[in-house]
Amino acid sequence: FLQILSPLFFGAIFAYFLNKPVNKLILLLKQTNLKFIHRHARQFSIFIVYIFVLLLLFFSFYYLFPLVVRNLAEFLRILPNIYHNISQWLNSNQFQELDNFLNIEESIRYFVDNFTAQDAARYISSGIESLSTFTLGLASQVFRLIIGLIISIYLLLYKESILQLLTRVGRISTKEEHLRTIKHYLRQTDVIFYKFISAQFLDACIIWILSTLLLTIMHFTGIATNPFAVGLGLLIGIGNMIPYFGSFFASLIAMLIAFFTGGWEAALATITMLIILQQIDGNIIGPKLMSGALNVNPIIVIISISIGGAYFGILGMFVAVPVAALLKIIFLEYLEAQEDKMLLTDKEKFKN
Repeated sequence: FLQILSPLFFGAIFAYFLNKPVNKLILLLKQTNLKFIHRHARQFSIFIVYIFVLLLLFFSFYYLFPLVVRNLAEFLRILPNIYHNISQWLNSNQFQELDNFLNIEESIRYFVDNFTAQDAARYISSGIESLSTFTLGLASQVFRLIIGLIISIYLLLYKESILQLLTRVGRISTKEEHLRTIKHYLRQTDVIFYKFISAQFLDACIIWILSTLLLTIMHFTGIATNPFAVGLGLLIGIGNMIPYFGSFFASLIAMLIAFFTGGWEAALATITMLIILQQIDGNIIGPKLMSGALNVNPIIVIISISIGGAYFGILGMFVAVPVAALLKIIFLEYLEAQEDKMLLTDKEKFKN
């Protein structure tokens, strides 16, 4: 059932994030003197925004995708060198000490001695089946995304009618006073969440650029050999959207590649510089962007993420900041309401 509704879910997400650009463009088009454009401002706005998004995606893939592909091709080219480095490490004294502690060699020998042709056939069959399932799943998700994109166009076209229908349903199911309160806080939630996602996306872009520059400089200065700066920088930027764990695993991959291409010194230099960058982002850049977008103190941002992660895991970390901003608004409005009541009470006492 959820898979059937997933295109509608994707469409709602696309429509939500493109709604504000469409609204701004509608205001601009309605300032024109052309009656046809003025009358069909929403349709023109949706068309222009979607053309812009498609062009942005095209140019991103046109310029960015080849860089990532070149990084991947370079990785495949030096794969024999990586294999050679791994072999050298396995024969080194460092590995022998680790082997004596963990008994790795005996475990490998036991696995090889007991590995049969039937096991190989089973693993190959399982791998082919997994690859087929992944390919079909990916094609299915791409199809759902395309359908979701089409649905989002209709959601934006008929947004006013949909909102009017929801308002009518709200009026017959709850009191007018409660409905006004619900609409007020839904608007507040919309503003906060949109600003939060925008700030999070901007933060990810900043970290992508900084980590790419950092890895590139380290590569060309000889500090750490790592020819995959663009691909790894993009991975770190995307991982940065997932608080703590995403950037950690992306940095770990960068460290491993640096180790296999440049040794322990390169790996240590890479992970050290990326940890410093993450600390700067987590304590300065991120909180500053969040506090500026949501008007929340950076200390509250850090505390809210810590509390959200402690009680609700990764999802709690992600939604902690907008929830904290919304709670702040509710609390301040409650204080203002109570102060107004006290002021009215004092005035009545003064009259009496």
